[in-house]
Amino acid sequence: MTGPVRLAVSAMGSAVAFGLAVVSATVLGVDFLRPATPGANPEMGPPLYLLFFGTIAGLLLAGVVAWRLLSPILSIYRRGGLSVVSAFATILAMLLCIPAHQLAGRTGLGALIAVALLVSLLLARSARRLVLAP
Repeated sequence: MTGPVRLAVSAMGSAVAFGLAVVSATVLGVDFLRPATPGANPEMGPPLYLLFFGTIAGLLLAGVVAWRLLSPILSIYRRGGLSVVSAFATILAMLLCIPAHQLAGRTGLGALIAVALLVSLLLARSARRLVLAP
């Protein structure tokens, strides 16, 4: 792979992983807010708002991380397009929350958050190194 392609893949991977961490933390927060035994009427208060706004925040932050890491790309069109693709790719990645929560509960979500943050950090460092490399 050439330098710009490696930069794009590393930056977008970091952005998607960071968005996944934010959405996983949101799902964990919703799990803490939900009552242990659901009632006859579904809860439409704070858990719903947290889920909605936390998911949107995860998508937006994935786009922002991609935008920042792709700063060496001078074309705003390409940089913006890759950032938007990273945000939408987070939607696919956040499906990992379902098996993590069903298989291991809150511990699984916590582990998913930790792994996603670690992957995001490592890929961001790789993207930064590609920019600084001669």
